[in-house]
This record gives sequence, C-alpha cells and structure tokens, in this order.
Amino acid sequence: MPQKNARNYWWLNVNPRLWSIDSFKLGQVQSYTSHNEFDHKRRIYKYFEAVKKGDLVIGYESTPVKQIKAIFEITEALHFDPYHGEIISFKMKEKVPEPIDWIELKSIQFFKDSEVLKNNQGSLFKITEDEFEAIQAMIDAQKEAMISEDVLIPYEKKDALVDLFMDEEQFEEILETLKYKKNIILQGPPGVGKTFIAKRLAYTLVGTQDDSRIKMVQFHQSYSYEDFIQGLRPDGDGGFKLKNGVFYEFCRQAQRNAGIDHFFIIDEINRGNLSKIFGELLLLIESDKRGRVNEMPLTYGDKDSEPFYVPENLYIIGTMNTADRSLAMIDYALRRRFAFITLEPLFNQKFEIYLVQKGVEKSFAERLSKAITQLNQVISNDKNLQKGFQIGHSYFSTFANEEDTRKWYRRIVNLEIAPLLEEYWFDNEEKVRTEIKKLLDIF
Repeated sequence: MPQKNARNYWWLNVNPRLWSIDSFKLGQVQSYTSHNEFDHKRRIYKYFEAVKKGDLVIGYESTPVKQIKAIFEITEALHFDPYHGEIISFKMKEKVPEPIDWIELKSIQFFKDSEVLKNNQGSLFKITEDEFEAIQAMIDAQKEAMISEDVLIPYEKKDALVDLFMDEEQFEEILETLKYKKNIILQGPPGVGKTFIAKRLAYTLVGTQDDSRIKMVQFHQSYSYEDFIQGLRPDGDGGFKLKNGVFYEFCRQAQRNAGIDHFFIIDEINRGNLSKIFGELLLLIESDKRGRVNEMPLTYGDKDSEPFYVPENLYIIGTMNTADRSLAMIDYALRRRFAFITLEPLFNQKFEIYLVQKGVEKSFAERLSKAITQLNQVISNDKNLQKGFQIGHSYFSTFANEEDTRKWYRRIVNLEIAPLLEEYWFDNEEKVRTEIKKLLDIF
C-alpha cells in the first residue's frame, strides 16, 4: 500500500497578461509549467515536485490585478507533456464571488508570517492548512453575505413550538441543556418526533432556517471512523489517498465561521460502533475540551499533518430509538459526554387541536388520543417492554385535508401499528388481536 500523505495547500501566481482566471470554467482542467519560457526551473522548484493529486490551491492573479480569484484542485502531479514539457494540472473548484485584494490580505495580522506575503516573487508557494482555511473563511463569508435576507427565514422559539406538542418549558429546558453540554441525545420510542425536534432545536438557536449550518447523517452497523473522521480511500490510480470524513469537513466549516453556531445531527446514533466511529474525538467532543488549545493529531495523520480540534461553535444532537432490541448499550465513555433527554408520546390537547386544524372531527381526535394512550399504558405495564416501546404521536401527524378519516386511520393501524405490536408480542397473538381490535373499534 502506498504511504499515506496528508493533503497539501498551495498558492499559485497567475500572470494576467498571459491568461485570466475569469476565463476559466468550473471543473475546467488547466496546466502550469515547472519551467519558464527560457526553460529554467521556476523559483522553489521543489514545490512543483511536492504537488499531489487532490491538493488545494489558492488562485491569485499577480500584478497589475493583485487579487485572489479562485480555488483550484490538483488533478495530476508533476508530469511530462509532449507539447509543454513538465507541468502540473489542476481544475477550478470554486470561484471567489468578490475577488480578495492583496492589500486586504496584508492588513490581516494572521497572515503576517505567511511565506507568500513575505516574498511573492515566484510562481508556486506552500501555505499551511490554517492559512488556506482562513482564506476559505473569507470566501464563505462573502457567500453568506450575498444570500438575500428573504431567503433565510427568521426562526424563533415560538415558531418551533407551533409544530411541537411539548410545552414551552420542556423545550426551553432542552435548549438550555444543549447550550451548556454541547452534546445531547434525544431518546424515546418510535414516533415521538426525535429527528423532527432535533432540527427545530438547531433552527431556534441559529435563528433562521439555514440548512447550511446543519448537517445530518444516520449511523448504521457498517459506519466507520474513516466515513466519519478520516481514512484512506482508493484514488482511482491503483493507490490510496487520505480522504476527510463528513464530521471532519463540517468541523472545518464551523472553524472557518467562528462565532456562528453549527449543528451536527446523528440519527440512530446507537446503531453504530460509537467508540470506533468517534476514535480520539471521544475526548475532543467534551464541552470543556473544545477549541484549538486542545487540538491533537488524528489517527491517519503524519508528522506534517495539521492537528485537529472540535470548535466551540459546533453542537452534536443524536437520536436514539429505545424500542430497538437489536442494539447494544451505549458505552459509558460516550454516555458521560452526552446529556440524555427522554421524549415521550404526547397525545395531549395540543395534539388533538393539531388534528382538528388538519380537518379531523373533534370527537374522533379525542377518541384516537384516548385509545392510543390506553394502548401505551398496556405497553408500559408489560415488564418485557415498558415505556421505551410506546407508540408515538408522529404516526398520526400525516393527515391531509379532505382525506377520508376512516381510511387514513385504518391504514395507519393495519400497516404501521399492527406490525409493531406483532413484533412486541410475537409470542402472544391473542393479545395482538385484542389490542388491534380496540383501536379499530373507536369508529
């Protein structure tokens, strides 16, 4: 197996008198020679030799333009071309909406020790990952500023509560827990709206329905550290390259947008092997271990790799189905790092009002609520099931105006509730029939 190498970051000076970055198209492959027109090696030739496929490059137009205009990605390392000699190849990955001026960059204290700012005479310069991320953050900020305020819908706690059947006090308590602990798991039986609530918690704290600040994944038995954090993946050329996982990339996004809250939602969090998936991040996700001061090298990193940290503006919300018997217990190391919040079925007055507003008759909404509440009591009293196996209210949140109420209800009972009860009481068919009959008899 080829030796693993971390991604490099570069700065490429483009002479606007010869070609303009503005003329490039996204994804279009370009090349740059390692020798000048006199066939002399370009300044710091060793950088051309070090370039690898997958490296990222800041595209800068030199004098007289003097602006950062694009982000490139290397498509092929240094190689021989019969027409142009030794070249590196790259494609445009991203255009800068508003080009960043050289003067603006020089005025930022963070870049004062950057190699490229100390001496910009040359073609290709090596920059650090932090320097690249800082420039990327400036580009991201431009994009965010360009989004119309009409597109980002303001979202407050009162907006979240319109869609939820819990009371304001409970919702506020969950918000406060998330803010201080930074990691929570919403647990409960099927159909209590765990994922639904998770997104509304995020929207409320963000203040808008901005999905760019929210990332959702679902764990499963095959989910790995390599999917989540970082790992080696085939590069298409018979070798392997280091590829960042979804959580790593989202953390980098949050780091670039310091001070702006980001939310990572993990659906079915207990379906994965959590210790293996999180790896060394078991330490870094703790609320008091966040930030650059606690950064550490990752499993696949080498001596030249930038250390990693989980930023303080990133929150993790997991959801866990308490009725899945096939899942192992959450290990204690991870349990200590999360606050566990139990959600229960809410067949209350707020739920009944919701059904009536959707077009269900008031008397039937009351009978439905009473029937499922009684069934949940039977389930809770069963010593082999108990509260974690109750029926959630989300099963009955799908009614559409002018739909046939009887058909809608019978469909849910026969196709969704009945199979669940058959699984719960697989050794007691009579009990299943009795409870299903009780539900169907409310008409």
